[in-house]
Amino acid sequence: MKIVGHKGGGSTVPENSRTGLEHALALGLDAVEIDVWPTADRKFVLFHDADIARLTGHAGWTMHLTSDQLRTLEIGSRVSTEYAGERILLLEEALALIAGKADLFLEVKRTRHELDRYTWVEERLSQILHECNAISWTTVISFDHRSLLNLHEISRDTRIGMLYAGEWLSLRQEIEALKPVALLPHWAQTTPTLVKDAHSSGIAIYPWVVNNDEWMQEFSRMGVDGIITDRPEALIQLRQAAGRTTDKTESEGSHD
Repeated sequence: MKIVGHKGGGSTVPENSRTGLEHALALGLDAVEIDVWPTADRKFVLFHDADIARLTGHAGWTMHLTSDQLRTLEIGSRVSTEYAGERILLLEEALALIAGKADLFLEVKRTRHELDRYTWVEERLSQILHECNAISWTTVISFDHRSLLNLHEISRDTRIGMLYAGEWLSLRQEIEALKPVALLPHWAQTTPTLVKDAHSSGIAIYPWVVNNDEWMQEFSRMGVDGIITDRPEALIQLRQAAGRTTDKTESEGSHD
C-alpha cells in the first residue's frame, strides 16, 4: 500500500512547495499529490486555491495572475517562521525536483465558469509532462472529468485518475470513457465493495484525505492501493508496526 503525501509532504510543511516535496522525498514516501492552477500567461503553478488570500495574504485569483506575479508571493510563513521566504513553484520545477524518485498524483485545478480561458490546458500539460520525461511516474487527476477526457483524447499515454466526492450518477459511464488507472474517492465513500469492484476492473483505489489512525488501518485492511494523507509520518509508523506484526507471526508460525 502506497503512502501519498497530500499537497506534497503533509501538513507539517508548506503545502505544494519545494520544502514540502523535499520533505516527502526525505521521508521516502511512495508518492506525492500536488495541485496545479493554470495562470494568465499559460503556465502552471503549484497552488491549491483559486483565491490566493489564504496562503499569501494578498487579494487575487490564481488564474487571473501571471506566473511571474504569483512567484513574487511568499507562502511559507503561515505554517512557521522557519519557512518564511518560501515561493510558489512552476510545474516544471516540481517535476525536476521529483524526477521519478516518487510517483506523482498531479491534480489539475480549473473552474467550469472559465472554460474559454482554459482551452489550452490539456495540450500544454501533456507537452510539459513529455518534455520533463514525467509520463511514466505521473497520474493526472481532477474533479473536472471533462478536462480529463480532453487530456485522454490528446495524450493516450497519460495516466488518468478520477477524483470524486458525493453521488456520481454517471461514474461507470465516465470510467468507460476515460479508462482511468485509478479512482480517488473521498474517504467516506471508500468501501470494501468499491475496492473489490475497482480491482476486478484493474483500477487502483486511493482514498483521500485520510488522517485518522483507525481509518488508516481500516483502509489498509480493505486492500486499497494507497492512502492520501496530511500525516504521512503517522502512516509510515503504522505500516512499520504492521510489518513487524506480520514478521513476528510468520516467525512464530515457522516453529510449529
